[in-house]
Amino acid sequence: MKKKFLIILSIILNSCTWNMIQISVLPDGNYSIIYESTGNIIDIENNDFLHPEDTAKWITTLDKNSNNDIVKKTINVKPVKGKTVFVDEESLNYFINIEKNEYFFWDEYYFSSIVYDLEIDKKYPSIVNFLDVEGDKISWILPAKKYIIKTALLDYQDSFTNDIFFEKINNQIATYFDYVEKDSLIDKIDINSSLIIKDALNPMINKLPKDFFLHIQPIIDFHESEFEKNTALMNDYFLFNIELPGKMQHHNGDNEEGILSWEIDFNEIATDNFEMYGKSIIIKKWRILLSIFLVLALPLYRLQAVKKIIS
Repeated sequence: MKKKFLIILSIILNSCTWNMIQISVLPDGNYSIIYESTGNIIDIENNDFLHPEDTAKWITTLDKNSNNDIVKKTINVKPVKGKTVFVDEESLNYFINIEKNEYFFWDEYYFSSIVYDLEIDKKYPSIVNFLDVEGDKISWILPAKKYIIKTALLDYQDSFTNDIFFEKINNQIATYFDYVEKDSLIDKIDINSSLIIKDALNPMINKLPKDFFLHIQPIIDFHESEFEKNTALMNDYFLFNIELPGKMQHHNGDNEEGILSWEIDFNEIATDNFEMYGKSIIIKKWRILLSIFLVLALPLYRLQAVKKIIS
């Protein structure tokens, strides 16, 4: 348990937001869920990872911890049964499913969950290899901003008839990014892309079409918001915990004192689904003992009955 605490502490100190989803399965197969997110208020209240908001079913509280970080906690009002699906266009999508199978001598409990991938490789194939949460900012923000501005310019090109001048614009932006990369000027690109293109094209501002920035800004802002929505989880970490009744049989998580856990970061859900499962069993010992007793006692009873008949 001490090791787990140190891991969690390290995550909290080095990430924007730490999120924990703790599931406790009851013997009847129903379950409760506790959501807990720790970080600054902006990261917690954005839409990249949503807590359930139905006030009839969930209770949410906001507090501060000793580091003055905001702690948002959401708890279900009454136990949940079966499969719970969380789907939102702007948020992380996943489902949680608990099943209980009852037999005469034992009960089986199954947990399964899939956190669906963000499809970063499909949406941003040219920069997916640079999206490394452990990498320095220049290594992934630079290609990201290149992609956003290039895509916006291609959209804008449909209303721009001068291909030669359009090529000059592209060359000027490419030169600007080369200059930023050479001198590692992260402050030049760690800003909104609409500000970057203004800075990049400043040397030729008098040659640009009238209202160029006015027309291209909403296009850039659209691609910027789409990118931010899909990469907002880069510095967020997740810890799924589940406690199943009985003895654990098989799973694909870490098992510590009967509690299964999975740690998830951006790299694990950027391009692939993250699957979790576990199975536990409760043996009905009294039924087994009673059955053994009956099996052994029945022949003795019959033997006694036969003796009475003979005598």
